[in-house]
Amino acid sequence: MIKTLKTPLTFVAVTFTTLALTGCAPIIIGGGALVGTLATKEKGISGTVSDSAISTKIKAGLYKHESDLFSKVGISVQSGDVLLTGFVPDQQAQMEAERIAWEVKGVKHVNNNIETAEGGGAIVTAKDAWITTQIKSSLVFADGVQSLNYNIKTVNGIVYVMGIAQNEEEITKVTDLASKINGVTKVVSYARIKDEIID
Repeated sequence: MIKTLKTPLTFVAVTFTTLALTGCAPIIIGGGALVGTLATKEKGISGTVSDSAISTKIKAGLYKHESDLFSKVGISVQSGDVLLTGFVPDQQAQMEAERIAWEVKGVKHVNNNIETAEGGGAIVTAKDAWITTQIKSSLVFADGVQSLNYNIKTVNGIVYVMGIAQNEEEITKVTDLASKINGVTKVVSYARIKDEIID
């Protein structure tokens, strides 16, 4: 049975791995098209740039501390909220990654979902990527869902939904779509409703 968890927080960095599915294909066309795409997101252009800067600084901090930690921790940022995912050998590494994230200026909240266990290897990683791709594709064609405002991350079958929703109904629709994808074991939502966000 798939469990869906909801919490009032969300975040997310712009993911460049599946540009076409998230509607970001115009980045290939030129700078003007990129600006147009970013402007359609709820957080706007400045928010996207700021979140990207935060993500870059956290990654740099992880790499400076230990290159192995950098390779094991996934980072997503939205509106200053940070999501940490991945697998590390022990709790000390888990907490060290969180400490590094908190040290970056502009970070408002850190959600530490790093697991203290070895990852499942290339097969699991490929399966997670395929799950993410299917969910993003479903969101693009879903009625009542503004897919550009969401970022999806899958780790070991657990799907993390991050983004800015128009209303509670949209969040429910997104999590329901995600939960129906084969291979998903749990959906954790950090999506926030745009009218409830306080800058």
